[in-house]
Amino acid sequence: MIIQSLARYYDILAGDDSVAISRPGYSPAKVSFALVISKEGELTNIIDLRTDGKKPLPKIMEVPFQKSRAVAVTPYFACDNAKYVFGIEKVKIDSKKSSSPRKTDYIVVLEENGNEKMVVSKRSLECFERFRRLHHSLLDTVADSGVKSFLKFLDGWKPELSLKNPKIVEYKEEILAGGFFVFENEGNFLHKNSGVRIAWEQNESSGASGKEVAQCLVSGMQEPVSRLHQKIKGVYHAQISGASLVSFNDDSFCSYGKEQSFNAPISESAMFKYTTALNHLLDRESKNRLQIGDTTTVFWAETRVKTCENLAHFLINPVEEQEGIEEKIPNDTKKQDFQTRQLVSDILLKVKSGKLLEEKDLGVDPEKTNFFILGLSPNNARLAVRYWYQDSFGNFITRVAHHHLDMEIERDDRGPQYISVYRLLKETVPQSSNDKASSPLLGGLLMRSILDNTPYPVPLYNAILNRVKIERSINYVRAGFIKACLMRLARSRSENEQDMITVSLNEESQNVPYRLGRLFAVLEKTQSDTNREMKSTINSKYFSSASTTPAVVFPVLLKLAQHHIAKSDWGFKSNQWIEDVLIGVDAFPAYLNLEEQGMFMIGYYHQRKAFFKKKESSEEKKEVNK
Repeated sequence: MIIQSLARYYDILAGDDSVAISRPGYSPAKVSFALVISKEGELTNIIDLRTDGKKPLPKIMEVPFQKSRAVAVTPYFACDNAKYVFGIEKVKIDSKKSSSPRKTDYIVVLEENGNEKMVVSKRSLECFERFRRLHHSLLDTVADSGVKSFLKFLDGWKPELSLKNPKIVEYKEEILAGGFFVFENEGNFLHKNSGVRIAWEQNESSGASGKEVAQCLVSGMQEPVSRLHQKIKGVYHAQISGASLVSFNDDSFCSYGKEQSFNAPISESAMFKYTTALNHLLDRESKNRLQIGDTTTVFWAETRVKTCENLAHFLINPVEEQEGIEEKIPNDTKKQDFQTRQLVSDILLKVKSGKLLEEKDLGVDPEKTNFFILGLSPNNARLAVRYWYQDSFGNFITRVAHHHLDMEIERDDRGPQYISVYRLLKETVPQSSNDKASSPLLGGLLMRSILDNTPYPVPLYNAILNRVKIERSINYVRAGFIKACLMRLARSRSENEQDMITVSLNEESQNVPYRLGRLFAVLEKTQSDTNREMKSTINSKYFSSASTTPAVVFPVLLKLAQHHIAKSDWGFKSNQWIEDVLIGVDAFPAYLNLEEQGMFMIGYYHQRKAFFKKKESSEEKKEVNK
């Protein structure tokens, strides 16, 4: 289903004029330089195509399709690296390693610098010869002056004399760094020449005659089968050169005498479609790409409507509003962000009221538009599918909306309205830790619970509780997730129980752990009102034990509070708060389980926020009186 869905998405992208995606027979390549060839076949100039900046980035160009290559000598057409184009390479020598190249491997040592050598080796010379023969076999019949000049260059180039060319000397470090080169003649790129394109496409179509034909698992048609699949690039922590989603590298994976991907016959056209679409989604600039823990996540809807992408991206990974950068954001981006936020707000209100989403809300038919999410992580030279989600776009939006509604909690104006998955996972990591990466398992578990609208993962809930107890601090992100976990547990038991878990302070709740959390906040305020310069508070000493063994801690805290009340000018008010909170608490529980600890923390958070709001309102009244 994954490959079929990606192949269908390629057809959607190919039909969208606003999307730059490679056509069959071509693929994107990171090109660093253009080699200018004169009419006489001489290399006269090297043009740097990389962007300016601290780290120059290659230019992405559509070139003839570049198949994955490993050990075998496989030249690319009209675009390749220095080993194939010039027949030279850079090698590092380490006398301690037996795998280091031997002197007998070199034909010529062009330059030596420490343990690095610029050489013409047996392999680099073979690469150059294969590159030259490939282009002669395809271009000898092309009657074009630019093509003839290019072939003259290949015939006249001597790898051992490379440093005689001043342009090679000028760019020798960059040339040997592994970048790709294209060719330019009379102001035109060789790979864009109409005659060169025709020759390449005819070669691609004629090459199918000698290949194995079988029924494609994607299209169902009898077509030439792809033996090796194109590498997938852009997955976090995977190999830079790319990793395979489909591959067979051991005899135990094969059957009926078939080799490589012939065991799972996918046609070359289907292979091209799914790999091209997936690489497009994984592009660094793609809006359909997210990083959730160690899992690289891509998503797409089977539609050309851009609203779907913007809405899905925002709901999974909301953009936090930041002060001080508004001037740097383009007006178009501000407008789009405002429209998306308004759309999300309208959707949440509709989902909260139990109404069905309609086409006018999303811009597409919510039931007929398919939506997909694919989570990938590296596994040596391959990719592992961490999770795969397929549903209608309407169901996806509804379930993610339920997540944000469950996470909703009282907050101050500085906190973002919507919490991203990344921000939530970050709360499981100690604030003092230099490594901010969360457990690799939590991201996948959290995404599954959101997409399936099921209870949140217990390991994530435990991790948040532990951080609150250890750091004795609960912010709106932690409080929101604890509330969301308790909401989903209560929803599975009773509607009335769910209604008692509220966004802000619920003075009507008779839940004992909730009231004990409120009581701890009242006692903490009583202490701070008496002595605001106190370095050690009951929070730093008793919060963790009060949330787990209240019967041991609260008698001590109440006795301690009487000393603070006696010293305070507002002691009667503190007494009143304590009495109000303790109504319905007949005895302090000996122990609170994990769910009850969460209720304790929510009660503590709500009560503190209520005190803060009262303080704000009283200050506003003073300003009005002035």
